[in-house]
Amino acid sequence: KNDAGALYIWPLGVRSRWDWYKNAMTLSSLSAQDPEAQLNLHAQLGPPNIVRPTPGDLVLLCAQRPHCAVGFDEGVRVSLQCFLQYDGLDNRLTIDC
Repeated sequence: KNDAGALYIWPLGVRSRWDWYKNAMTLSSLSAQDPEAQLNLHAQLGPPNIVRPTPGDLVLLCAQRPHCAVGFDEGVRVSLQCFLQYDGLDNRLTIDC
């Protein structure tokens, strides 16, 4: 199975302080740069949803969900972090980068 260039998104949403506290032991490893901690985190989170974008695809995700991009050897990945603001059906989305 070749996941080079894929995006892994784990189906764990943190929408409240309670969600954070419930999952604090697992989520505390999210920012760890330690390879062993990352392997343990992946094991605790279970299998991710896998997105395999192709050239020209736009992928939007809630950054509060644990996610990671799988490395690749050839080509270029362009990424941009920003906030989208939704103010109802009568208004356009606002992008704040």
